[in-house]
Amino acid sequence: MQTSLFELKMNSTPQTFAQSLRNQGDIFWRELEKFWVITAYDHAKVILSSDDVTCDRSPFFMSSMPDLNPALIGDFFGVVSKMMVMSDAPEHTARRRICYDGFSNLTLDNLHPLIMKTIDKQITACLEKGEMDLVEDLAKIIPSTILADFFHIPENERHHFYEWSNNMTQFFGGTSHQGEAEAIKANEGAQSLRHYFTDLITQRRTKPSSDFLSILLKNQSAFHLSDDEIISQAIMMLVAGQITTTDQLCNNFYTLMTAPGAFAALQSGSVDIDAAMDELNRLDPAVTFIFRLAKKDMEIGGRSVQAGQAIFISSHAVNRDARVFEEPDHCNLQRKRNPHLSFAFGRHYCLGAKLAQLEMKNCVNELLKSLPLLRFKENALPKRKHHSLGFSGFETFPLQFDMP
Repeated sequence: MQTSLFELKMNSTPQTFAQSLRNQGDIFWRELEKFWVITAYDHAKVILSSDDVTCDRSPFFMSSMPDLNPALIGDFFGVVSKMMVMSDAPEHTARRRICYDGFSNLTLDNLHPLIMKTIDKQITACLEKGEMDLVEDLAKIIPSTILADFFHIPENERHHFYEWSNNMTQFFGGTSHQGEAEAIKANEGAQSLRHYFTDLITQRRTKPSSDFLSILLKNQSAFHLSDDEIISQAIMMLVAGQITTTDQLCNNFYTLMTAPGAFAALQSGSVDIDAAMDELNRLDPAVTFIFRLAKKDMEIGGRSVQAGQAIFISSHAVNRDARVFEEPDHCNLQRKRNPHLSFAFGRHYCLGAKLAQLEMKNCVNELLKSLPLLRFKENALPKRKHHSLGFSGFETFPLQFDMP
């Protein structure tokens, strides 16, 4: 009996998971899950650039949960279906371009002091208690604080956002185990976020600010988007920016602490931090699979793909393709050429990648500087998170250090 990809992922390291998939070929059919898997870098770039595939993956979601009452996830799909990540041109073009002003270099420069202040505050709190959990004490706090400020959300209203976002992300990532309980939680999360942003739109129209939502509303008429489309882009930025940055930061730090010599090399200042972060992002991407649906019959790598079939691109496998990356399983923090696909590629390249990279780079820098003897907590190793096939991170990440 074939082991499911979800079970394989749960019982593998990023390296062994990628190797298991690569051993099955550049592209192969998974009968158990009923989709194609791509492990070849060049095939992945072709698919991510092709007009012959669609980002609207709603049909696949529904077909993979035949026993689920569609009414349970009506709000979820109502929000998700209008996100740019689920859209093709021309809708995708307008939904993406309206967000550009919110990620300008000036915006990122203005956010940098808040990022540093938040990191310093959290590290100080960890020093005071003498230990830390990277997930709870830092990785969740940094993006949630920055994004809340991005939308000018009052501090007393932020506590629900992570739960709502997490429930949506887990369901969006998909597993063969998604059931009614997960669907209800995802739908409630989408419903709560939609209601919150509906009210916030009313407030921002009355009193515009410099926040991200006000930027969207200012450009709304130029791009002919409805309020529902504006809300979906806002929720997408919140959900994607929060959960994936949290996961990617933890994944990167785990690689840094387990790859021989990596921690010491980065701490010594002998390697460029930007090159190092690129390598860490390559080796253990938070987004495990990027997938599309074929719009028509097509051929990929000599295999015939039928219209409507799903094509799953393994980020771990394509990022370790030996035809593109020399010594692909080796952590080389000084790798000079690193065109990894952890943030996707082409027109759907992650819009918030620069912000996420800024948060992660500064967080790693400050941890290495402030806590030079940081190490895994004795008898309490980090525990990986396996809530979905599509995303990877950590549930817990206990660390200990000597007081400076």
